[in-house]
Amino acid sequence: MSKRKTEGITEPQTRTLRAICQIFDSTGLPPTVKELAEVLGISHASAHEQITQLVRKGYVRKEAKKARSIVVIKRDD
Repeated sequence: MSKRKTEGITEPQTRTLRAICQIFDSTGLPPTVKELAEVLGISHASAHEQITQLVRKGYVRKEAKKARSIVVIKRDD
């Protein structure tokens, strides 16, 4: 099985970024951490950590004091 180029993010981070984009594209709203965790089938803490890493790597940013604070900066398409 060949690995797809992830341009600096891990496969779990790629799945997280894609899920964020899919939720946003279908609802027009960014997901909450809880919604993202449910979609990915991971814990709230794991989802939060994935988002933190995507912020650190410049793929998303979070707006302060908002439940739906995830803003995608660049997609991994």
